[in-house]
Amino acid sequence: MLVLKLWDYWALISIIFIGIPHGAFDGAISITLGYSKKLKLQLAFISMYIFIAFVVIMFWIYFPVIALILFLFLSVFHFGLGDLVWKNSKFYLLKGYFHGGLIVFGIIFLNTSEVDIIFKILSGENLALLWYALDTGFFIWVLSCFLILFFQKSIVLTKQYIGLICIILSIIILLPPLPAFALYFCLIHSWNHVSRIYPTLISYMKKRKAILLMIGFSTTSWIMGLIGYYFILETDDFSNSILKITFIGIASLTVPHMILVDGFFRPKFKI
Repeated sequence: MLVLKLWDYWALISIIFIGIPHGAFDGAISITLGYSKKLKLQLAFISMYIFIAFVVIMFWIYFPVIALILFLFLSVFHFGLGDLVWKNSKFYLLKGYFHGGLIVFGIIFLNTSEVDIIFKILSGENLALLWYALDTGFFIWVLSCFLILFFQKSIVLTKQYIGLICIILSIIILLPPLPAFALYFCLIHSWNHVSRIYPTLISYMKKRKAILLMIGFSTTSWIMGLIGYYFILETDDFSNSILKITFIGIASLTVPHMILVDGFFRPKFKI
């Protein structure tokens, strides 16, 4: 049984109210890409975004272990690519996997017993397939380190990137899993994302509009989360309910967010 401590609750609150809004700029991103210039297009974009999120939630309900596996590996790439400058290179995805794996696999394998309890709350008791996938993913992560070192003739490590790696290592080594994830998600990933995309957004629209869109998308996410929490709480206790609504909610938003940002926005603007 997982007993959430005070810092765990603070971590979950931070994820919900600080971390999630970084993805709420997706409305502004869609306009920048030209997908939502007109009201009809805006409604179509929002409908598709909600539909994808709904499909993820339903998939999680019926196939929780597979959904969690997919979510973790998508997070590896999303976090890794989000912290790197976009490049049209065959090593871009490999470096993204290495960097994102440092966070995801680091938190998991440095806290296996506590993380296993969290995984059981999110996806049930039968986690053999999940741990097999994670062990395989970790092996591939180690292999990616050697591949990068072997095939890259010259690896340029900036002081900024070395500092980022040191901070991430300190976080995942010194902190419990939920605070470690929250600190990375809110202060590193979210900051990198917003600081990178914001200058492009405000070159296509007024600052006020971008901020209002972010507030609107954030508020909608919180309202939907409250509705989901109400239904989950009827069948589970408080700690389990808030864990489920936080991470299943993040998963449902990550998929459309990743498609939009990593699939279209960053490649187009080379950021």
